[in-house]
Amino acid sequence: MINCTITSPKKTTVYKNVRSITLPAFSGQMQILPGHAESFILLQKGDISLLQLNKLSEIIQIINGECYVKNDVVKVIL
Repeated sequence: MINCTITSPKKTTVYKNVRSITLPAFSGQMQILPGHAESFILLQKGDISLLQLNKLSEIIQIINGECYVKNDVVKVIL
């Protein structure tokens, strides 16, 4: 499972036991699954979609940001 932290100027939110994350990268939609290679991703305007273990999905609208993936930990800075 993936642990995800989304930090914005207003707040920081932590999501645990996430099955997959879909990000609006500049090269198109990008999906992060457990075991994903270490990556740095620039984000553009769009939606971050988090599919959690209990099958609930959460969508977060963003304008831009960056994402760092390493060892099943995803850090998004908006």
